[in-house]
Amino acid sequence: MQFDKRGSVSAKKTENILQRMRNGRPVLGDGGYLLELERRGWVDSGSGREKVGTGKGSGQFTPEVAVEHPDSLRELHREFLRAGSEVLQALTFFGTREKLGRAGYGAQTEAINCAAVRIAREIAADSAYVAASISRTQLFEREGSSAASHVRDLLKEQIALVTSAGVDFLIMETFFHLEEMLIALDCARETGLPVIATMTFRPKLTECTDGHSPAECAKAMVNAGAHAVGANCEQEPGRMISILREMRGAVTVPIAAQPAAFRTTDAMPCFTKLPEFPDGMEQIQLPRSSFEQFAMRAHSEGVRYVGGCCGCNAAYIRAAARGLAASNGKG
Repeated sequence: MQFDKRGSVSAKKTENILQRMRNGRPVLGDGGYLLELERRGWVDSGSGREKVGTGKGSGQFTPEVAVEHPDSLRELHREFLRAGSEVLQALTFFGTREKLGRAGYGAQTEAINCAAVRIAREIAADSAYVAASISRTQLFEREGSSAASHVRDLLKEQIALVTSAGVDFLIMETFFHLEEMLIALDCARETGLPVIATMTFRPKLTECTDGHSPAECAKAMVNAGAHAVGANCEQEPGRMISILREMRGAVTVPIAAQPAAFRTTDAMPCFTKLPEFPDGMEQIQLPRSSFEQFAMRAHSEGVRYVGGCCGCNAAYIRAAARGLAASNGKG
């Protein structure tokens, strides 16, 4: 895969994603889907149905758009691809049966996951890899470790669905509890697919919700079978650097980063804990130049997979593509 002078991608999948991360410049992923689709009117934030952050009620930001408004999802995939993404993530985030059930879509779990993979594959064609997004279930936040067995069943089912639907690799993302991430990795190992595992650190940068440092998380994820590890969501690119550096010093596998595109504060370095979430985030939106600058320094920071999370639309990915091109002497 080579960048042209505009920073777009001419992709030929002659290597698997692990080989790509080890060779040449960092791989450019895509951005956030559910918040962008909510911004466009296709997804419900859930703020009118439940108190934000409780994990109760019908649930927020579920991916039924894959079956209800598939053309909106196709268009967003096209935008990321045109902007330079070498990976398209199927919109399977929050796609477990229990989470979908809280929004009234439990019976459509298989249809939603399979449609999401099919749509991503259709748009990617031979121009990009297709990854499945596997996220936390929210049960550890609601019930604690007593939910471990239920979590395993839910994640095992979803991973089997997306694997059968035909993805190139798995991205395990937005896990707050290392214990839950390790369950997910155990389920993923059975597929034989490459796995990128990214923890989310909230409310502290120095430890995940169940008290493990970034270095400890990185080591544990590698030991559990992750082929690349890193962080995603909650923090903007600059604030995520300290997490990535600590992980880089702890393991030898590639490091992945999918920061959010929202400005946080020293007092609260997590955008979902700010009062602007979920319906006032325009007030804390970052400029796209922050992703260009982050992509330019990615290689020197040991980051081998550069993507975006919440708030990151195609304009941010295009900026990141420029940054990668510039860092490769083609700017």
